[in-house]
Amino acid sequence: MPRPVVVSKIEQDKLVVTQANRLIEASYTMTLEEKRVVLLMVSLVRKEDRDFHTYRIPITDIRDYLGLRTNKLYDDIKRVADILMSRVLHIPEEDGGWLKVGWVSSARYVPKGSKGAEVASLDLSFSPDMKPYLLELKAHFANYMLQNVAGLRSFYSIRLYELLKSRRRLASTTLDVGALRKIFKAEGKYANYKDFRARVVLPAQAELRDKTDLAFDFTEARKGRKVVSVTFHIRDNVPAKPPRSATGTARVTLPLPNVTQPPLLPPTEADTERARLMSEAMAEGGQNGVRESVMRDLLATRDPRHVLENIELARKRHLTAKGRDGGNLAGLTVAAISNDYAADDRSERIRAGTRKEGRERARLVQERTEETKAAAQAAWKRDVKARLAALSATELDGLRRAFASEVAAGRHGELFAADFGLREWKATGAEGLFRIFAAGRLGVDSAGDYCRAEALKAEAG
Repeated sequence: MPRPVVVSKIEQDKLVVTQANRLIEASYTMTLEEKRVVLLMVSLVRKEDRDFHTYRIPITDIRDYLGLRTNKLYDDIKRVADILMSRVLHIPEEDGGWLKVGWVSSARYVPKGSKGAEVASLDLSFSPDMKPYLLELKAHFANYMLQNVAGLRSFYSIRLYELLKSRRRLASTTLDVGALRKIFKAEGKYANYKDFRARVVLPAQAELRDKTDLAFDFTEARKGRKVVSVTFHIRDNVPAKPPRSATGTARVTLPLPNVTQPPLLPPTEADTERARLMSEAMAEGGQNGVRESVMRDLLATRDPRHVLENIELARKRHLTAKGRDGGNLAGLTVAAISNDYAADDRSERIRAGTRKEGRERARLVQERTEETKAAAQAAWKRDVKARLAALSATELDGLRRAFASEVAAGRHGELFAADFGLREWKATGAEGLFRIFAAGRLGVDSAGDYCRAEALKAEAG
């Protein structure tokens, strides 16, 4: 059996957590202590490793790393190991399947002097099925310094940090509320979005801003009154409370080189389009003389399409200002974006578009109505013609005499009666009126009934 890798000292400021994006997007839950133990194990995996090792970590180092302050250290370590062994994560796979697997395949307490251990230690090993998500990663992975999440006090904060880190290159990403709850395994716990926002998103936003190299703002999309998705606007950050190194001195960890790969779950069309618009808005704002940092702040909480509209409006106003606003195009641009000067124009475009859509809908409805009427009339004529064709000559002649009697009695109008008296079946409208008369006598539904039937058929189709 291979000798375990002995961890002599946990140096968080030198350890890098690297994992596949599909693992980051897996669904699972655990305590903060368990999550930190797993991250420590992940950070001990080396880029050149071809297989998992068993990691031997001194109990006292685990105590210090987890911040345990207790007289029952052995019991606490056993508790963490017991729960960690029972945790299962749900990983979506590329072929549409999924994998349910435990993080840890074994956790062994090794007393001092046993199995070559110089001090009391804990031996930890990953489950073999985790290899595709932690070993020999060539694409679709993200990495970060373990030190960056050292100060986070919430499991959800760490999970959101990892998720946004994997999509940092996109600048913003949109996620369904249902997908977020599933990733965080919070479907039952925070079924109400208001609770999810208050207990997960907002605390994570504050923690990441204060303690990590990443920060975010977010906007919510609604369907009616219900929030259905959240767009996270991601940016680099210098934490207000820098994490501390192993020596206790404050340390600001610079972001790793840009080696983060695209997410394994590809960005949506909305993600791609927003990233394009954000890039365009940054460039156009720069053309107006606005500093990059100011543009980033303005874009953090605004629709980039609206920002572009206001940049263009600022240019137009600047050209026609004739000295009233001076030559400060940058200042005018910032004011236009901040106060959304283009809102009135946008509202008018929306109203005009709504009117145009209304006219188009009315035209389509009219076209469909005419088509339905024509189809109903044609079907009605076919059925009446078929019924008449099925009659014998005597029956048809009797039907025509009955119609002529009605005409003579004035039931179809005096003018038509006069015309029919002169020209008989060549009178204007004679054949059409006869078909209506015959349909009633032969049991064929009215043309109106046929029209209603055609309308129902069109709706069903």
